[in-house]
Amino acid sequence: MLPSDPPRVFVVHSNVAAAVIDFESLPFSTRYADFERSILEQFDPEDDVLVLEWALTAPDARGVLDAATQQVPATRTLALTPSVPADDPIDRGADEYLVTPVTADQFQSTVEQLVIQHAYEVTLDEYFRLATERAVLKNELDSGVDVGDRYEAVTAQLCACRQRAETLRRGLSETGFDRTLRKLLDD
Repeated sequence: MLPSDPPRVFVVHSNVAAAVIDFESLPFSTRYADFERSILEQFDPEDDVLVLEWALTAPDARGVLDAATQQVPATRTLALTPSVPADDPIDRGADEYLVTPVTADQFQSTVEQLVIQHAYEVTLDEYFRLATERAVLKNELDSGVDVGDRYEAVTAQLCACRQRAETLRRGLSETGFDRTLRKLLDD
């Protein structure tokens, strides 16, 4: 279950044709890095996934990953690599990596899983925030403070958030779910 808008994908790859993925045929809103300009100026917080050529040397892929992690932390990173790398992109902060060549279906599925993982994380963060707010409001309500309307509104939001989380959870692969939980526990 993807959000209603097509995922926004930013591709930082020195030779898109060599990536063996027809990005244009996929149901994404895709834009490509302009290597005549600084990559740093091209990051957009609206992007859902950064597709990064792991073998990129100019600019260095690891530097691009580090900068993206700092400048657009909500953007998920998918590293494309021609072979299993000695320095694991996930250990360096990427959310996932694929060894090329990959099929369009495998690429699409991976991007969709990253988008769902992020939506699930955001939803769980909201759920925990609402649960905390409801607990405080319940305490205030029990103490005689007139917060009944707000308590009911937060309770309704919490219920809707729980349903959204359940729907997103059903869309996650087992690996995606495990990775999301690990990330949430690390935060």
